[in-house]
Amino acid sequence: MQIWLGVDLGTSALKATVINQDGLVLARTSAGYETHRPNENWVEQDPRDWLAALSKVLTELDIDLAEITGVGIVGQTPTLVVTDLLGNPLRPAMTWQDTRSQKEADLFAVEIPDVAKDFGLSLPWAPSGILPKVRWLKEHEPKILQKDSRLLQAKDFLLFHLTGQFSSDNWSSKGLIHATTLKPTQAWKSLGLPNELIPAIGKPWEVAGATSVGNKFLPAEIPVAIGWSDALAGMLALEVFSKPTAFVISGSSDIAGISCRKLSEGKHNLSTVPESCAPIPVIFGPTQSSGSAISWAADLFNSTPEELLSKSLESSNAHSEIFLPYLAGERAPIWRSDIRALFAGLSHQSKFGDIAHAVIFGVGFTARHIIDQAKSLSGELPSTVHLGGASHQSKLWRDIRSRILRSEVISFSESDSSSIGAAILAASAASGVAPEVLALKFSGEKLSFTATTENQNIANIEYTKYLEWVERAIH
Repeated sequence: MQIWLGVDLGTSALKATVINQDGLVLARTSAGYETHRPNENWVEQDPRDWLAALSKVLTELDIDLAEITGVGIVGQTPTLVVTDLLGNPLRPAMTWQDTRSQKEADLFAVEIPDVAKDFGLSLPWAPSGILPKVRWLKEHEPKILQKDSRLLQAKDFLLFHLTGQFSSDNWSSKGLIHATTLKPTQAWKSLGLPNELIPAIGKPWEVAGATSVGNKFLPAEIPVAIGWSDALAGMLALEVFSKPTAFVISGSSDIAGISCRKLSEGKHNLSTVPESCAPIPVIFGPTQSSGSAISWAADLFNSTPEELLSKSLESSNAHSEIFLPYLAGERAPIWRSDIRALFAGLSHQSKFGDIAHAVIFGVGFTARHIIDQAKSLSGELPSTVHLGGASHQSKLWRDIRSRILRSEVISFSESDSSSIGAAILAASAASGVAPEVLALKFSGEKLSFTATTENQNIANIEYTKYLEWVERAIH
């Protein structure tokens, strides 16, 4: 019996899932770590905390580690880790939530406006990206960007400490290299830094190397896949790469979009995953705050996320209250780090249930905003939306998503789609079977739901109001 370990190094916790060759989950566990905000717009983590979390989950997994036949690691991106040649971090990791490099992103936008030509994929310039962060480091901490340094993503850091290999994939390293040619981009060259800082690039489902004899975590000689971003691994587990599919993956933020047969040309505000980076292309976007916005509102009103969810559906009428969940700016499709959240349409008649409704549906509207744009760009009109993330185990959330998206929604029984996707990469690397084929076997049971036409129409009225307030907020 072959078993594969999938590791997801997420924003707030490291999750590990073990599956067997029949796609059954044998064990799972997780361990959290701290996020530090030492200055305004700075969001950092200590990579050594990730190693401690990995050690903890491997100790707690109820399996014999010697039986593992393959490992896949995915993680938060773009989170920049700078190490020396021994894999020691030279500074705290700058997470994807870190927006200190807004000025650098703005400079790049002027200097290299045609990102698609330079990168081989569409990607808005934003401070969350790798290159603006590197440019900030060159200005403020130039001594750490030497020939003997390496620029890694979070999952690449764990990969090195398992295998001793500096490897990454072309999607996670976007901007440093062209997605198709794998050559350094013009944007990278403009920084005048040594090319040696860029790790070796391969496919996410290829073997990066085997666990080394001296590693502190797993037995030696286990093949380890190069790995992917947690978002794309989640898409893999939701069968997004198996055929054109709309999807929403929920966590601290939402990842929403559509896989398609062909990418559209022209400028837009979403990210594209070309065929050079995935089995089929994807047009998608990440929001900035989803679950984190709901947790914030629950704390603010001395409530719980579950209570907000149930209260949000108490009234069957269209609500005038609107919430834009831009608590830390917004990524797709707005890409504004300076924009902030707001409540609109409040009155003396507004009750707690109305506020709860505004928060929950406001978070849902951000995902629809992305999917609607992806539909217009891709020409794909899928009849269902695949849902990933723990929240979608709730029937209430499936109802809300179906109302907002005006579609049948399908929730996957395995809530942690990213770690399942990581395990699929491990199985693909070890067996040579295409990951999108394995995904059909390992995706687990599915639950479908379709809201009533009346409820879909009511949500659509509110969505129109939401878009009106978005326009007011960004202008």
